[in-house]
Amino acid sequence: MSKKIKAQDFYSPPNILTYTRILCVPAFVSVYFAVSGENNANVWFAFAIFLFATLTDALDGFIARKFGFTTELGKMLDPLADKLLHVSAAITLCVNGFVRHSELGTIWLFFPIALGLKEGIMLVWGIRLAKRTIIVHSNRYGKVASAINSVGLLLSFFARDYWDVYRIVTTVILSVGTAASYFALVDYGRKLYQQLDHSLEGKSDMILKF
Repeated sequence: MSKKIKAQDFYSPPNILTYTRILCVPAFVSVYFAVSGENNANVWFAFAIFLFATLTDALDGFIARKFGFTTELGKMLDPLADKLLHVSAAITLCVNGFVRHSELGTIWLFFPIALGLKEGIMLVWGIRLAKRTIIVHSNRYGKVASAINSVGLLLSFFARDYWDVYRIVTTVILSVGTAASYFALVDYGRKLYQQLDHSLEGKSDMILKF
């Protein structure tokens, strides 16, 4: 464990909310596929879970800043929770509603693939850095991208099977969110490269600033 992470950090209120958001991921997927689709019950229940998880994201950040509960553990876990939630939602919605009903629906495959690829890159680097006790947290562009993707995914629950104005707007929002995610990735990589002085060799026990 990094020397920068304290034992009490595991029990801070914002981090408990983050744990809850991570637990919402399997709950969301299970409900979406297990609950009866009659009257769109599965969609409504899954939407409620996703909305609750999204609200905990805003709430844990507010509590951390307002009451001084900001921790290095929270800075690592918060973006991880967002990644898990967004990718699982994109894949679930894509498989269950957006692809099978329309030839144009295959365009929507782009979102889970693009988001999954980006988050996979971040995860690999995060593991490599964690092994050296180098702590990295999300940058402001990542937070903006996360907020846009949350809005796009929330709207996606009620998009039609066909391409009407609502679904086009939803797709545009998700496209902007995906583009913002990759912009954040490039910015992250650039600053990481600079602060590590172009190499991981001999680097450990650091907190990188973004």
